Amino acid sequence: MSTTSTLLDLDRFEELARAGEITTVICAAPDPYGRLVGKRLTIGGFRTLALQGSGVNASSFIFAVDLEMNPLDLPVSNAANGWVDIRLVPDLSTMRRVPWEPTAALVICDAYHMDSDEPLAVAPRTILRTQLDRAAQRGLSFKFASELEFYLAATPPREAWELGYQNLKMLSDYRSDYQMVQSARDDWFIEQIRNQMPEFGVPVESSKPEWGLGQQEVTLDYCDTLEMADRHVLFKYGVKQLAHNADLTVTFMAKPKIDEVGSSCHLHVSMWSAGAASEPLCWSPETQGMSEQFGSFVAGQLRHATDISLLFAPTINSYKRFQPDQFAGTAIALGNDNRSCAFRLVGTGPSFRVENRIPGADVNPYYAYAATIAAGLDGIEHELSVPDVFEGNAWTGDDISIVPTSLHRSLDLFAESKMARTAFGDDVFEHLLASARSELEAFDSHTVTDWESRRYYERV
Repeated sequence: MSTTSTLLDLDRFEELARAGEITTVICAAPDPYGRLVGKRLTIGGFRTLALQGSGVNASSFIFAVDLEMNPLDLPVSNAANGWVDIRLVPDLSTMRRVPWEPTAALVICDAYHMDSDEPLAVAPRTILRTQLDRAAQRGLSFKFASELEFYLAATPPREAWELGYQNLKMLSDYRSDYQMVQSARDDWFIEQIRNQMPEFGVPVESSKPEWGLGQQEVTLDYCDTLEMADRHVLFKYGVKQLAHNADLTVTFMAKPKIDEVGSSCHLHVSMWSAGAASEPLCWSPETQGMSEQFGSFVAGQLRHATDISLLFAPTINSYKRFQPDQFAGTAIALGNDNRSCAFRLVGTGPSFRVENRIPGADVNPYYAYAATIAAGLDGIEHELSVPDVFEGNAWTGDDISIVPTSLHRSLDLFAESKMARTAFGDDVFEHLLASARSELEAFDSHTVTDWESRRYYERV
C-alpha cells in the first residue's frame, strides 16, 4: 500500500503552513524503549532550527534513562559530561500530518553529536542503520512487518492510573478470538485505528479480537526495514493517542496479567537483493523452500536466538509471557506454518518469509530488527547449512532449546555473546547491556511487589 499521499514534502508543508493549516511540527526520535521523545516547534522555530539550522537541541539523557525518565550513568550521558546536548535532525522523508491533531505535522529525527556530523552510535535508529549498512555491503536488504497485540480497557487513563491499573473493566467480557460479534462491538474504536493509521502513513492490513479479554491484534503492511521500524513506533504512539481521546486505557505490556495470555509482536522478515532493482532471495524454485543463502540467514536466527533474547524481551515483564501453552515463541525450532515453533516459515514464492514469534509487544523494533539482521548475517558469514524443519509439537520436542525465562538469564547470555559484541561494536554493546542491567536492578533492589506483601507480611 502506498503512503505517498499521506507524507509531506517541503513544498506541501510550506503551502499548508502559509495557509495556517499546520501550526505545529513535532520533532521526535525513538528512545531506548521505542517511545517518541522530542519537542513541539512552531513553524518559525522549525524553519530556523531544523531547516535552516543544524537541528533541534536536546539533552543526550533521552538515550540514557530508565522507563521512569531517571537519568542513568552511561557513557553517552552522565553527570561528568553534564548530560551534554545532542542534535535531533529531521529525516524529512518521514514528515507527515497527524490525523487526530489536524494542525500538527510530525517528523522523525536522527540523533547527531553537537560538534560533528557523526550520528550518535547508541540512538536506536543509528543502531539499526548500522546493521543495514553491514547487510548492504553483502548486497542484501530486508523487508519486515510487525504484528502487534495490545489490550484495551474501558476505563479512562487517569482513573486507571489512580486504580494502579488493577481491576480495570476490559473491553470484552469473554474470550472472543476471531469472533465477529466482538469485532463489531469494538469497531467504534478499532475502525479509527484502521482508518487513521493509513492517514498517518502507517498502512494497516487487518484487525481482529484476540484471545485475551479486551485484547486486539492489528497487522501492519510490510515494507523496507527502517520504515517498518518507524511505522511500528508511530503505530504505538497513535494507538495511545486515539485511546486516550476515546477514554480507553491501552497497554502494550507483554503480560498485563499472569492469568491472561500475553501480547506478542510477531516479526516477519524476508531477504532481498540491495539496490533499486531489488529482488526476493528467500525462495528456491528447485527445492520449493528456503534458498541456500536464506537458509543460512534463518540458521543464524536459530543459533543466536537465546543469546539475543534481551533485544526481543527487554523488560522484567517480558519473560512472564514465555509460557509454552500460550503461543509464545519459547521453543527454538523452525516450523513450516507451525505456531509451536519460535520461528515459522510462511508463504511461498515472492511472499516466502520467516516469522519470529519470540518478541512481545513491549519490544523496541529498532533493537529487534537490528538483532535479527546481525544474527542472520552471522549465519551467512559462517555458511550455516539450511536448517531442518521441525514437525510436531515443539513445546514437547526432544533436545529443543527454550528462550531464557528471566531477565537475569537473558542478560548473562547477551553479555557472553561474541556475535552481538562484534556486530554492534563495543560501545553500543556495552550501552545496551548497561541499560538492561539498570532495569533489572530497579526491580531486584528497589521494588517490593504485591506478591511479596501478601506472602510475607504476617507469615514470616
